[in-house]
Amino acid sequence: MKIIKTMIGYGAIASLALAPAAVLADSPDYTYIEGTYVNIDIDGIDDGDGFGIAGSAEVGENIFIFADYATVGFSFGVDFSTITAGIGYKSAISDTTDVNVSIAYVNAEVDAGIFGSFDDDGYGLDVSLRSMVSNEFELNGGISYVDFGSSGGDDTAFHVGGVYSFNDSFAVTGDISLGNDITTFLIGGRFYVK
Repeated sequence: MKIIKTMIGYGAIASLALAPAAVLADSPDYTYIEGTYVNIDIDGIDDGDGFGIAGSAEVGENIFIFADYATVGFSFGVDFSTITAGIGYKSAISDTTDVNVSIAYVNAEVDAGIFGSFDDDGYGLDVSLRSMVSNEFELNGGISYVDFGSSGGDDTAFHVGGVYSFNDSFAVTGDISLGNDITTFLIGGRFYVK
């Protein structure tokens, strides 16, 4: 089902980034929890709204782990949810910019009410950049791929986003992701765990 495989790309997307020349700033922070408002637009079919909860933790000099849950409801009576959990490797390419590669387990479920439900498991891969362009502002972007072997669904998505930190504890985030037939918008709040 096309809607399933393209929406699943959202669940595996981790933070990505493309950035201009950086100003003096710290490197990106990988230890946080966040909540997001999610809007998914399926080209020519429908759009849905929902929420997501995510977390990330740096567990070594170059290793981080992450997990997220998202759920979105559509006007045609379909609810979609994903659970993602994975591990990533980050490497500094400057004092303010990291490149990272991650792999994740992804579970997606579609509930179509009286028409039944469907869920499947797969994996996601991501390559991204995160760059602090000032002490407060991070730009990020990259490419993600998700594959569900048993159902044959896969998707590639590109996304770009930003993080504005008000202080060492709180930031606002925004992101847009472009998949095959899906556009996903996220806006949320991030709390850094010190």
